[in-house]
Amino acid sequence: MINTSYTRLLGSIMFKVREKLTNRTKELEVNPQQGRMISYIAQHQDQGIIQKDLADAFNRRGASITSMLQGLEKNGYIERKIQADNERQKQIFVLDKGKAIVDQINEMFSSAEVELIECLTEEEKAEFLRLLKKIDSHL
Repeated sequence: MINTSYTRLLGSIMFKVREKLTNRTKELEVNPQQGRMISYIAQHQDQGIIQKDLADAFNRRGASITSMLQGLEKNGYIERKIQADNERQKQIFVLDKGKAIVDQINEMFSSAEVELIECLTEEEKAEFLRLLKKIDSHL
């Protein structure tokens, strides 16, 4: 497989961001993906979030979401409850242990995003975002 300068640079940038986030979230005893998921569930649990919602939101297969949820549940960050009106679906809720770290997780991700684009001017930030959206919608 040949890496173009675009894919190489995007890969390099994402690796660096992932490493920073991994180091920061380590103190919370979660990885970045788990942290994002806890935060997302906390923000949407009042809407009756289920596993399929997470798969859609994170563009992941059901099996990888299941695995992540099992780990978060085992470690006391979330719980899944069977719904009274649909025994096949479990609603997902963040427990106190998860709620205790949501603000820190959000701050870590926000800080990483600021660091990512702090070298850009306001015009460059707007153009960069426009181009990323264009590429994303094209794919």
